[in-house]
Amino acid sequence: MSEEEAKAESTPAAAEETAAADAPAPVADADAAEPTASADEKKVEEEAKPATVDGADAAPAKSTEDEEKKAAEVRAAVEEEAKKEVEAEEAAKKEAKRKSAEELTKRLQRLALDHQKENTHERLQVIQADQSSHLSSAKTFQELNLPKHLLDAIFEMGFERPSAIQEEALPRILADPPRNVIGQAQSGSGKTAAFVVGMLFRIVVDAPASVQALCVTPTRELAVQIVQKAVAPMAAHMTGLKVQLALAGEMVERGKRVDAHLIVGTPGKIVDWMKRKTFITKNIKVFVLDEADNMVAESGHRANSLLIKKQMPKSCQSLFFSATFPDEVVQFATKMVYNPDKILIERGPEALVSSLWSLTACRATFLLSCP
Repeated sequence: MSEEEAKAESTPAAAEETAAADAPAPVADADAAEPTASADEKKVEEEAKPATVDGADAAPAKSTEDEEKKAAEVRAAVEEEAKKEVEAEEAAKKEAKRKSAEELTKRLQRLALDHQKENTHERLQVIQADQSSHLSSAKTFQELNLPKHLLDAIFEMGFERPSAIQEEALPRILADPPRNVIGQAQSGSGKTAAFVVGMLFRIVVDAPASVQALCVTPTRELAVQIVQKAVAPMAAHMTGLKVQLALAGEMVERGKRVDAHLIVGTPGKIVDWMKRKTFITKNIKVFVLDEADNMVAESGHRANSLLIKKQMPKSCQSLFFSATFPDEVVQFATKMVYNPDKILIERGPEALVSSLWSLTACRATFLLSCP
């Protein structure tokens, strides 16, 4: 027996201990690890749960914010719509007031014209250059055989029938061949409409535009008024018509010409443009002097009026209108114009009545236009 075996036999307890040490670890240790793994999973779950709860809280918060934003947008839209409704209501009231003022003005003007006719027809003096002419007054606008675009515009402006001066002047202004006219008419009687119809009637809208009508007035304000209150509404259906104001401050590039069919301006500016050849006069068919008493009076714009008249073609029609015509002015105007038909009205108390009617119409318009 060797020394080792002898030692082993002598110590059996030690042998058992050695065998136990060499034996594999029990399987029960694997089961013991399960509680540890379960604890880790619970920890992960617990850590995940708070995150889930926070996300759940954030979602309603965001939803509330979106709802508030939408509500604010709806409120803003409602307020904007309400504001628009108020503005539209105010605009409708203003428009109704404006239309009432216009209608009242038209009624007063019609009454004034009727009154004027009653008192002036007996004193209206028509002196025809051609005594053999059979031209007669026109009681309606339809009798004048105006083109549709002019007739429609006249009615749209509120004219229902010709005034006293229009009854006598328009048949002569629109005659073929054209007649030269010296006409006297009180302010507000429709004389401006008469010569504006005459100018637009003769114009043929062409391109490039050629100047075919020229209206000269003593003041800037009157020129602007003629364009805004008469030419613009009466030419409303004349597509392509070009109108040019010839006033101080209106500039045309040097070397270029006015691109217009109709020019309305003051004598000084028109003479200046003529000298610089800013527009050509050879195609002008109608030449108008408004407030002709001032334009041809020795103390007025006679020199420039004569210069302008000399530049007009021989075939050009001349229309001189004024509220007053002293005898000496009529005589001089007659020398300026070849064989004119003269329509002169004696002044009397009726002129004052007519002026009062016009003043009343203007005052009514002003009062109705006030807020």
